[in-house]
Formats: sequence, structure tokens, C-alpha cells
Amino acid sequence: MPKKKKGSNSKILVAVLIIALVACAVVIYHDGLVGVTPIDDINDFDIDDGTAVTVKGRITNIETITNWVIINDGSGSIGFEWGFADDLEENTVVVVRGVVKTTLIVIRYISDVTSVQPIWLFA
Repeated sequence: MPKKKKGSNSKILVAVLIIALVACAVVIYHDGLVGVTPIDDINDFDIDDGTAVTVKGRITNIETITNWVIINDGSGSIGFEWGFADDLEENTVVVVRGVVKTTLIVIRYISDVTSVQPIWLFA
């Protein structure tokens, strides 16, 4: 009579958990969710002009003539100019990397945008 293998189910469970954790880490890294600045902090002047930021938000408005895009993260909205605005869609959640600027003393926006990436999972 063959011996019963001990621990094979627990080894499979551990392997599945490790794979799931690694997959979540890859998605979180890709989505750029580490170090995201809340838009409300930018609009409340908690972030200085010239500071490089990463913000996450849902696209609420796209002006294709001016390439101006507005995103909202639930705490506030902010705009930025993106040369490929035609490629974006409203209601898409994106991660934007750029530099905080102020115009007319009170209007905050993101300039020098280096990337606009749709996120995979953690919307």
C-alpha cells in the first residue's frame, strides 16, 4: 500500500499564495500606485511649485483641440496638457507624472508631463 504524501496540499497552497503576491506586486508597480500624490494636496498648496508628482485619477474631460485633460481623484480635479489626448478616453483611470505649476496665482495644474498611463487593476 503506498504511503500517503504529507504536506503536498500545503506546498501547493504556499506556491499559489506566493504567485498571487508577486502578481499583485507587479500590478501595483505597473499602476504606479507607490508614491501617488493626492490632487487635494496639490490644490491646497501643500505641494510646492516645481515639485515632481505622480497623481492618479479618472479622466473627466478631454479638450482635443487644446490637448487639455482634466482628471479627478475624488478629492479634487487638476488639468494637464498631453500631446496624445486623442488617444485617451473619458472615464479611464490613469497615472500622470509631471511637475506642479501655478497660473494666475490660484490655478494649479501639472506641466512637463512625462507619462500618462492607464492603470490595469487598482482603479
